[in-house]
Amino acid sequence: MQKNIRSVLVTGASGFLGSHICEALHEAGYRVHALVRSTSSRRWISHSWLRIHVAELSDRVALSRILCGVDAVVHAAGALWGDYHSINTDITQTIAEESVRAGIKKFIYVSSIAAGGPSNGPVQRDGNEPDAPCTLYGISKKDAERFLTGLSKDIDIVILRYPMIYGPRDTQGLRLFKTFNIFINPSVGVRHRFISVVYVKDAARTVVAAIESEVKSGSIYNISDGSNNTFNELYRIIGQVWHRWALRIPVPFALIMFGAWFISKVLKAKTAFNPEQLEMFSKRYWLISPRRANLELGWRPRTEIYKGVRETLDWYKEMKWL
Repeated sequence: MQKNIRSVLVTGASGFLGSHICEALHEAGYRVHALVRSTSSRRWISHSWLRIHVAELSDRVALSRILCGVDAVVHAAGALWGDYHSINTDITQTIAEESVRAGIKKFIYVSSIAAGGPSNGPVQRDGNEPDAPCTLYGISKKDAERFLTGLSKDIDIVILRYPMIYGPRDTQGLRLFKTFNIFINPSVGVRHRFISVVYVKDAARTVVAAIESEVKSGSIYNISDGSNNTFNELYRIIGQVWHRWALRIPVPFALIMFGAWFISKVLKAKTAFNPEQLEMFSKRYWLISPRRANLELGWRPRTEIYKGVRETLDWYKEMKWL
């Protein structure tokens, strides 16, 4: 435990990653506070050791009161769709400004690979390349990062960029598993698309490592398990672990875009992927290297992908999601 940090506030605590972050902090010996909205589910955060605060993230008065009782903040709340700028950028600014006023010792920002943009070819981005976000979501996360680095002299800030996170409680990744129920693995586009991934419990441990590290304020770290994967490889691993088979069917990207447009605009129905996710899928390479995080944060993934997929599959079955 960081000697001058004993209590940590986690925003977005009721979510997939946020709930695991709370558990990782508790296991590391911290007193954990969760900031949630009144409409947030408590399904994953009904722990006796977790102190829950209910407030809107934009409520400066409530934030000021809550922040007075903690030493560090992990800002994991964000929007994957909708009004990206107001939630991912403006809310981050509000929480960071109130954290400075409250004398918070450390501020950990949960960012995304999207803030850096795709890699050029099958080579992992190591953090030395110029950032080039290509989606509104990525731009909103990058804008938040830019604001935070501007505060790096006023508060100790660490920014963590995550790729695709998978594991127990993940509803997005569940879609990959469910395709085996219909024996069809639809593949986006004809050509392979490469992605970095990280198991959720490993991702949560990076927050603990960031809190306990003595790194330069404003530092940005890429987080992944270090492997390069295609969606076809992910399907293959799921099939091997589950002992199931499915037919891979490549679907031209233009057809997927048209289908998503038709469903959302003409039929007024919900699509499996929002336009931002489809825009990300249009890029073939989303690869990042965790080397700096390994060296400077002292963090390394403990879960290789076969083990992670097995634990995820077992959890889905236990919860009757599959």
